[in-house]
Amino acid sequence: MSKSPVRLKDGIIKQNIVLMSGLFAGPVIGAATTWERSLALCFVFSLVTILSLGICRALPKKITFAVRIVLYALAATLVYIPVMLLAGLIFPPDLLTSIELYLILTVTNPLILSKTESRFFLRPFHLMYKDAAGFVLGFDLSCLLVGSLRDILTDNMIANNIIKINMQIPAMDRMYCGFILVGILAGLFRFIYTRTNKKRQRAASKKAG
Repeated sequence: MSKSPVRLKDGIIKQNIVLMSGLFAGPVIGAATTWERSLALCFVFSLVTILSLGICRALPKKITFAVRIVLYALAATLVYIPVMLLAGLIFPPDLLTSIELYLILTVTNPLILSKTESRFFLRPFHLMYKDAAGFVLGFDLSCLLVGSLRDILTDNMIANNIIKINMQIPAMDRMYCGFILVGILAGLFRFIYTRTNKKRQRAASKKAG
């Protein structure tokens, strides 16, 4: 078992799978064009990930790694079905249909297929979920940020509320604009993180000196 401390900020900031590592930026770029679509993507991603981790954790370790990965994807696919049925009760069917391809990709997200073996399953069960929660929140916050900005810049609206700004970019809901926006946000995110981290290190050095 891993003895390293569990910090929510690892998944939210330091190893954010959208803005820091870019491991799961594709669905955000393609689907997060409005607040509502971002919310639906976050809902499905969060439930599929959290529920799948519990099932995958129960699989015997004696199974070879390659087979386990296939079983993880299969478990996530089985979880995806009831999650989508639940999503259908919350979100409009046409909204879910418009991002269906990206919702399906949640069953092969890196938190299930790679972070399980390299990080989550090395921790006790309760700490696994605390650690995973940070990564899920990191994705959700990134997705909602991108969706909200694109919503505002495209129509000067968010969640049917008018936002009065002197800027409108109708093409912001296109894939290439999403790619550019996520790239800019990732650059800013990393710049702020690096600069903040250096300030903390200098402050720590001064205290130690």
